[in-house]
Amino acid sequence: MKKNTIIPIILIAGVFAGPARAELGVSAGASFNYRAKFRSAAAAQPRARNPGADAADTDHYYDDGYNRTDSSSALPGVLDTTYWGYDNPSQYDPLGDGGNGTVTMNSSRTTVDAGSSSETGDGIQPALEIYWRTDLTENERWNFGLRAALRWQNIRINNRAMYNTTVDTVSDTYSLNGNVPPGSPFSGVLDGWGYALLGDDPDRAGTAAAGPRVLATRKINANLFGLDLGPTASLRIIEDLSAVASAGGTVAWMQSDFSYSDGGLASGNSSDGKCLFGAYVGIDLQYKFTERWGVFAGAACSLLQDFDQRADGRSAELQFGGSYTVRAGIFFQ
Repeated sequence: MKKNTIIPIILIAGVFAGPARAELGVSAGASFNYRAKFRSAAAAQPRARNPGADAADTDHYYDDGYNRTDSSSALPGVLDTTYWGYDNPSQYDPLGDGGNGTVTMNSSRTTVDAGSSSETGDGIQPALEIYWRTDLTENERWNFGLRAALRWQNIRINNRAMYNTTVDTVSDTYSLNGNVPPGSPFSGVLDGWGYALLGDDPDRAGTAAAGPRVLATRKINANLFGLDLGPTASLRIIEDLSAVASAGGTVAWMQSDFSYSDGGLASGNSSDGKCLFGAYVGIDLQYKFTERWGVFAGAACSLLQDFDQRADGRSAELQFGGSYTVRAGIFFQ
């Protein structure tokens, strides 16, 4: 038998047939120090009404009116329509178009500007763990062994931040060609002969201005399922009290729900899962009431890869740059 195959066999045999009894423990705890970074690209909201193309003989819809083609649109050279309406008297300018009179209609759209914010986890997060441990040596004071653990942690982070907005407005001006419009609000019809005719070839202008700030919310609700595996070192302090240190590697599955709301303008969510890798270190104090069972309490620190999630141009980066867990439980041998 080759020499390089002997050592793994000895270790495996030590795990299953070592001099010390295996130990099984379960604990409940609280974890903390989770952070998240939220980023948003500029997000333009859909227009409530589509002004359409900057062209004649086509339908146009606005926040404060409409200009649509009527039955005369099939006649060559006709650039007026009876199928139009407007909401406010301020839209009518009797001096516009050289005194011929005009009606201006507007369609606005709000864009939530790009931004970022950070948040620390919402206080204490619940955690559960079940572990198996065995010593590979047998000594009165010091022992070395192996530990494997399955753990679950819930992670909730809520973020509230103010974002700037930009409002861009399309303004189309139509000539009345000397006609006097009915008083507002006015709604014309497809064949509204007898009403004032309005030109249907828009003179378009666009403006952009700072809009109101909006309160944006970002939420993460995630569950982490981890498997820890690594060596241990234990020290008997007094007859029934021992300290156990552990360290090793971690592989974890993260399942996360991410939702956002941009001040009532837009909202959405996404669900995503990912496998993460990292490391852990922990220490526990154990007190034995009998040869078979006892209680323990301790703490652990976990380092994991960051977790990224996206929804409609908004992103959440959950950062595990050193999260901590305090725990207490019972063990059996």
